[in-house]
Amino acid sequence: MLQNETLLTFSQAAKRLPQFDGGRRPCPATVWRWARHGVRGIILESRRFGGRYVTSIEALDRFSKALAETAPAPRVPVRDTSESKPQGRTAAQRERDIQRAERRLDVAGIC
Repeated sequence: MLQNETLLTFSQAAKRLPQFDGGRRPCPATVWRWARHGVRGIILESRRFGGRYVTSIEALDRFSKALAETAPAPRVPVRDTSESKPQGRTAAQRERDIQRAERRLDVAGIC
């Protein structure tokens, strides 16, 4: 499918991609990984010419569109438990734990 398309080396393709976290662009190895292994089952189209692999602007566009269509559903919280149950132990639970620990120490002959 790369016939009659604007061909790019993986290095050139990486330079055309948008910047990600920290203002850095993906490196050519990332483009190689997309072409070799893919992302979520989608593989970037590429061909080998001589000793170099190439892809195309159009293939990058198709790849990004296919990834957008298979994007995972946004995460939805199950429920907010902060209001239904206090965080950590209550004072009564803490007191019971202390008494239980003191009994264990007495049985062991410690303290």
